[in-house]
Amino acid sequence: MTAFPMRWHSGAMDPVIPPAVMFGLARDILRKEMGQRIERRREIGRDTPDGVRLTSEISTLVQLGQSLDETTAKQIIAAGRAAVEARLAPPRMPRCDASDLYAQFPDLLPEDAQVWVGPGWRAILTEAFDALKGRPVVVHMAREDRAGLRLVVGSVGDWKEPDFDLAAAVADRTWARSLKICETCGAPAANGSWSRYRTRCADHAEER
Repeated sequence: MTAFPMRWHSGAMDPVIPPAVMFGLARDILRKEMGQRIERRREIGRDTPDGVRLTSEISTLVQLGQSLDETTAKQIIAAGRAAVEARLAPPRMPRCDASDLYAQFPDLLPEDAQVWVGPGWRAILTEAFDALKGRPVVVHMAREDRAGLRLVVGSVGDWKEPDFDLAAAVADRTWARSLKICETCGAPAANGSWSRYRTRCADHAEER
């Protein structure tokens, strides 16, 4: 088999990648490498010494793509490990801009408050903050915990029973509502293998 004319690093192939995905990833890596070499050859001229070398490398990449087998695919993927890991990594869920919440509820959120919530839960969180606004309480934490939106509410001074009861009721209601709404988009949540760890609709089940 023709050796790769590229400075690639070796690495182990993840054996759990399905063959169809593996071949697709290998071809994507080959296309990217070939595109870079074609562009470089255009810049320097195909008849220069470097252009001739690049032409040979492009030909080798074409041959690899045409006769791709499992062993070659694994070598290509291991060599392009960073690109593969980026493709296989779970998509990241965006988070609400906490600065907006600090500006909207300055008396409710102390400077060290932890706010880490997906956009689908923003309306639930705003409703909870509206219910607590004006009371002698602060929210120390608002974030996902065990698939639900957990609020940690503290008092300003000693707890008074009406404020304690309100804080507990708001926290419980917020938790219960969040378990029915996708944290990513706000659509009704779906049930799946992920439900124990995160609340998502089927379209965003893999977002972390």
